[in-house]
Amino acid sequence: MSAVAWIILLVLVLPMLVLLGWAVMRSSFVRVPSGSLGLLMVKGRATDKSLLPGAHFVPALRRHMVELYPSVELAFRADGGTDESPLTSSVPRLTVTLGDRTTVTVTVTVRFRLKPDQLRLVHERFGPQGIFTVVRDETSRAVQRGLGAPDIGVKDLLGAAREATEATVAEAVADALSGDGIELTVFTLGSVDLGRTGEVVQAISRASYELEREEVEALTRLARARNDAELQQLLQPGAEAAWRYRNPDLWRDLSPRAVNFSLAVPADKADDPTQSDRRARTDGPPTEQPEQDPSASAP
Repeated sequence: MSAVAWIILLVLVLPMLVLLGWAVMRSSFVRVPSGSLGLLMVKGRATDKSLLPGAHFVPALRRHMVELYPSVELAFRADGGTDESPLTSSVPRLTVTLGDRTTVTVTVTVRFRLKPDQLRLVHERFGPQGIFTVVRDETSRAVQRGLGAPDIGVKDLLGAAREATEATVAEAVADALSGDGIELTVFTLGSVDLGRTGEVVQAISRASYELEREEVEALTRLARARNDAELQQLLQPGAEAAWRYRNPDLWRDLSPRAVNFSLAVPADKADDPTQSDRRARTDGPPTEQPEQDPSASAP
């Protein structure tokens, strides 16, 4: 082959090779947007390679694609709300039976994120649309198991014992989600509705304060009785000064009392003679209708 042919070949083939190489290099660079994780898919099958946010070089020797998953924290709330977004899901509150057979309704908040090294497991089992579903199921099961332990009762949801109970349930939820490629970041045990049991707890709490009030009032009444006894020795019975001394106490005892009265209204107002006379004057005497001749209407 002559030198001219080689020159022509290089002029035609070299730009084509450069263009082909540039196209291959361009398709080999993959950019994962911020706030997302990329799972490398080759011929429609998931691989173990997870891509963090940023630019990555993936040789375009085989047909591949990248499936995006969120890399930020996601929130699942069992609070009865209606907040729904790509990063948040809300469901009704959880009804749980405690170890002492008490039925309660609890509010739960779970914040979690996906593990990049187990993204293939999440993709093959749940996919992008099934993340909140598995978190809901695993959280409900773990909360039921944790609060339903034989040593858990109403007292463990109140006061200082509540923190230990929350930590125990959070550990159970973390273990349940970890097997599905999900990392628990925050678990919050919110408000607890004890139902009728809560009314009993409130009654017991009020009873202690009522007892303290009765003890204080008993001391006040005892001191007042002593003052009355000492005053009785100084004043004559029935004296006006004694009534003036007792006047503030009497008014204080009478002021909180409510006075009930009833007002009866007759059902039939026609029994009132004034109403009958007024109606008679308004209507006037009855008017007489003239009698018609029967023969006048005959044809």
